[in-house]
Amino acid sequence: MGYKYGVWMTYEHSLLQTSHIKHVTIACLMTKENALKLYDEIVNKYGDTFEVLLHGKHAFYDAAFYEHDTNKTCSWGFDGTCDMWDTFKTVCDNYKCDFSHIPHTSIDYGISPNLLKPYSINNVKIQCKVHCADIRSDFPEDWKLIDSK
Repeated sequence: MGYKYGVWMTYEHSLLQTSHIKHVTIACLMTKENALKLYDEIVNKYGDTFEVLLHGKHAFYDAAFYEHDTNKTCSWGFDGTCDMWDTFKTVCDNYKCDFSHIPHTSIDYGISPNLLKPYSINNVKIQCKVHCADIRSDFPEDWKLIDSK
């Protein structure tokens, strides 16, 4: 089932290695049409580049992390902060979606939390770019960006 469609902020950072597209989720579990509209609204009103401060202590994200999430997949990664998060929440409130109340990036996904191998890092600021994402696959390696622009 995956997470349907969503809006992400992607980033590149050599310290953080993943087998999937590196991202901070703004919203997920959306239709393609709504995800593209949300993406367009954010980019047109606020721009497409934002900064996130990732806190270096790792965090676990349980299966069904989002309100309407029926996946059995858990993950680990890092929570963060973003000055625009309250603004993103206000915009997302106008869409049928699951907003990510905690800005975070997942480094690794799995069915069993015991098989995940988290580590901690120093706090790090990452530059992120907004994208629309097709996240329907159960396999994070298959997720892809589908921007309308």
